[in-house]
Amino acid sequence: LVHYATSLRPGQTALVHAAAGGVGTLLVQLLRHRGVQVFGTASTTAKQDLVRELGAIPLAYGDDLPERIRAATGDRGVDAVFDSVGRATQAQSLAVLALYGHLVYFGNAGGSPAPIHADELYPRNLRISSFWLAADRPERWDTARRELQEWVAAGQLRVTVGLALPLADAAEAHRRLEQRRTQGKLILLPVA
Repeated sequence: LVHYATSLRPGQTALVHAAAGGVGTLLVQLLRHRGVQVFGTASTTAKQDLVRELGAIPLAYGDDLPERIRAATGDRGVDAVFDSVGRATQAQSLAVLALYGHLVYFGNAGGSPAPIHADELYPRNLRISSFWLAADRPERWDTARRELQEWVAAGQLRVTVGLALPLADAAEAHRRLEQRRTQGKLILLPVA
C-alpha cells in the first residue's frame, strides 16, 4: 500500500481509516517512516490512544470528519486516503481529499463502495484505485517482506498483537472483528 498503491512523499498527508486495526497500525507506521503526516480514524478512546502512540493524529469517526480534516490541514484536505472500510466511509473519504487526491480501497469491512461517477472526480482531479496483495505474483513482494522483517527485528516497526486465541475459538475471533472489538493483530494459535 505504501510503496505501490501511492507515491506519497515526505511532507504530504494521508488519512488511514481503521488505523488501530491489524493493517492500519502497520500502515500508519510505514507512512510515518516515509515522512507523511498521518491522520487515523478509530472508534474508541483506547484505539485513538494507540493511533497517537504510533505517531498519527487520531480522529473519531463522525459526520463532521471532513470539517475536522480540513481544519487540521488549513482547508486543504489530505493527499491520500487508505480505506479498508468501504461504503460506510466512502463519502467522507472523497470529501477529505485535496486537489489531486488519491483514494485507495483495500477492503470493504463496512460494505462494498458504491459506484462513483467520473463527474464527482473532476472538480478536484481525484483518483480512485484499489489494492489487493494477491493480485501479483508472490515473488514481487520478496523485497517488501524482507524489509518489513528487518524493520521489526531492528525495532523500527511495531507489530501490535491485540489478542491471541486458540484456533478452536476462530468463531469468537470473527465475532470480535465484526463487532470492532479488536485492535492490532488478532492471532489464531494452532493447538498441538
